[in-house]
Amino acid sequence: MLVPELSTLASLDLTEVAGLDDLHLPRNVIQEAALLMAEAYAARESFFLVNGATSGIHALFMSMQPPSGKVLLPRNAHRSFFGGMVLAGTSPVYIPGQIDHVLGVALTVLSEDIEDLLGENPDAEAVFITSPSYYGSSCDIEGIEPAVHAANALLLVDEAHGGHFPFHRAYPRPALQCGADAVVNGLHKTLPVLNQGACLHLGKDFPNRDKVFAAYSLLTTTSPSYPILASLDLARELMCQRGEALLDRAWHLAGEYRKKIQQLKGLDCHGEAEMQQIPGLKEIDPLKLLIIPRGLSIDGFELAQILRDSYKIEVEHADNKFILAMMSMFHERADWESLYRSLEDIAGKYAGKQPDGLRLELPPWPQLSLLPREAFMAASRTVRLKDSQGLIAAEMVAPYPPGIPCLLPGELISPEIFSYLEFLQKSRVHLQGPHDPSLNYLKVIE
Repeated sequence: MLVPELSTLASLDLTEVAGLDDLHLPRNVIQEAALLMAEAYAARESFFLVNGATSGIHALFMSMQPPSGKVLLPRNAHRSFFGGMVLAGTSPVYIPGQIDHVLGVALTVLSEDIEDLLGENPDAEAVFITSPSYYGSSCDIEGIEPAVHAANALLLVDEAHGGHFPFHRAYPRPALQCGADAVVNGLHKTLPVLNQGACLHLGKDFPNRDKVFAAYSLLTTTSPSYPILASLDLARELMCQRGEALLDRAWHLAGEYRKKIQQLKGLDCHGEAEMQQIPGLKEIDPLKLLIIPRGLSIDGFELAQILRDSYKIEVEHADNKFILAMMSMFHERADWESLYRSLEDIAGKYAGKQPDGLRLELPPWPQLSLLPREAFMAASRTVRLKDSQGLIAAEMVAPYPPGIPCLLPGELISPEIFSYLEFLQKSRVHLQGPHDPSLNYLKVIE
């Protein structure tokens, strides 16, 4: 006998019975919902993703002609890009990131760098960038687009954190409207969508529709979650009807409370004014709050823990330098006030000079020895970290969140990378990828 709560949930967990259509061959209700989604996002066609934005990213990599070609991508891409390269046999060409030296993170890429790399790699099939970044910064896609299309390459965008952008003018302009050929939105991140709910949108002139659909169908489960599908459709309807009003309220609250937090002694609320000097950075999502405890005796990790333990507030991400609070259009004034009052209380209790500690700097530039697919398929062995220098990595090391790798299979463990791994080993950052999260041991290519 199922407990009542589970029974209610199970009653919604349907399958492809009559009237519910087939995600792999949509002809009625799913097709109708997808057409409405495409209309809402100004896309030629939209595909529902039930296993996250990751599957859309993988499908785009696998749709390239030929699949083993070169792709330009930023180093600060999500780890799902590596999975896409393994599946497709892609050869990566990395784009330098523009750094915010206060935060110590890469936030955007430059059109000039992309143009130069396209000149050096005329056989590149696509440029696949991330915009917005995990921290809310968007690239100048309109400035990047001409160089990409002049090189007869596709402009693909991981817009996982920007699914709300099309519904209010005060937010960054959506990538499709700026000339992108295809975009992936992780709608569960910013809309009222169940976890894993996402969309892949194709632009009006996207050339490889059938190849994308074939890859999408290959990667997608044949038992899709109908609750996830329904949540995607319901969220689209909500955004079309009330999204502008909800985002407008959130935009006003964000502006008001950014100013209030900025006035708290010992805290900086890093935003568009502080980031505007970074080349290539176009706009900022106002709902991403980067808060720096610059004048407190605690660091970002400690601030996040205090908020969690003493004030029941969970932030999106913590670093030694800052915290990232991710607000939504559904947070009420009381929620913003609660965050503000908690920070005010903490600022009063922990006033003082922040102690010197580990600084999570950006990793050194990678040295590719094997293509991602070759490395993934190669035999490996485990060695002590201290013995790994000069060998080729067989596993990923990605501080998470936000899931940006500092080492990928097929890359040389150079002296610089080795020093960085030793540094990570001493830090408090959570690592994804290595079979030994303590980094005492590391897998390398035989």
